[in-house]
Amino acid sequence: MKKLFQAFFRKNFSTKVLVLIPIAVGINLIGGTLCSALKLPLFLDMIGTVLVACLAGPWVAALCGLITNLFLAIVTNPVFFPYAPVSILCGLVTGYLVKAGFFKNIVGVIFTWIACTLTNSFTSSLITIFVYGGATGINTSSLATAALIAATKEIVFSVFSTSLIENLIDKGLVFLIVYWLVKKIPKRFSSQYAPLDNASLTNGKAEN
Repeated sequence: MKKLFQAFFRKNFSTKVLVLIPIAVGINLIGGTLCSALKLPLFLDMIGTVLVACLAGPWVAALCGLITNLFLAIVTNPVFFPYAPVSILCGLVTGYLVKAGFFKNIVGVIFTWIACTLTNSFTSSLITIFVYGGATGINTSSLATAALIAATKEIVFSVFSTSLIENLIDKGLVFLIVYWLVKKIPKRFSSQYAPLDNASLTNGKAEN
């Protein structure tokens, strides 16, 4: 078991990859903290996670998601802590889809965006319902959820519907930003990260 873990760690967490993690987490924290402070119906706390998923694979992305939620819980609001599994799952789903080649064109990006959105909406809705009773109050979407619950008396439908709409917009912006960034990354940089076929993700033009 120890040897398997060591082999897994060497394969997925090289020194070059480890350097990316604090950068990605920092990007996540900027987006997440800003949206939380402004009470926006968005999160934007997965830009770094999705970017790392493209460069270094699913498990590194999952770790970035976990660390991001831990820091957000400390520096902004403890309500973020129970949602750590959501970030982990989204990092894994995105990373494996990217690894399977779904980030090579806009159709694949849209598919990955939808998959990440559904994963996030389903898992976060379960946490919101069972941990927080249907609303967290961290942004204005909680007001929409409360209104739907009052109108329909269906807490599961209300929470999932609000979460789905919110995540479609939020993750849409995240994936649009990351896709643009990935296309701008020089091949000489992206090619250092062997787990993925990054040559096909970038514009293919090596820079001097």
